[in-house]
Amino acid sequence: MWDERYSESGFAYGSEPNDFLASSADLLQPGSEILCLAEGEGRNAVYLASHGHRVTAVDSSSVGLEKALLLAEKRGVSIDIVEADLKDFVIKQDSFQVIVPIFCHLPPAARERLHQQVCEGLT
Repeated sequence: MWDERYSESGFAYGSEPNDFLASSADLLQPGSEILCLAEGEGRNAVYLASHGHRVTAVDSSSVGLEKALLLAEKRGVSIDIVEADLKDFVIKQDSFQVIVPIFCHLPPAARERLHQQVCEGLT
């Protein structure tokens, strides 16, 4: 489903960051280790990387993640990517100062599991 959506030309949600994220980014500690969940085509991850953060983007769509890497290259930043279904993804404990789940839609049981991992993954 998402590979098909992201295969279209352009960016499904644009290439600029989510408004809430952009308005809150100045609250983050410089150089934070950030995990972006359900990151799609990378707009939020690339934005955070452009502000000096170390960012890992996770998404189930290889097409979306490829576009994320291209956007990062175009903007002169680097991000790490992980292709994974969030229902199975494991967040390493005490690994990130910030975890960003913008538009992360999951069934209730998977959402509960991921929420617990988010809590454990934060330092």
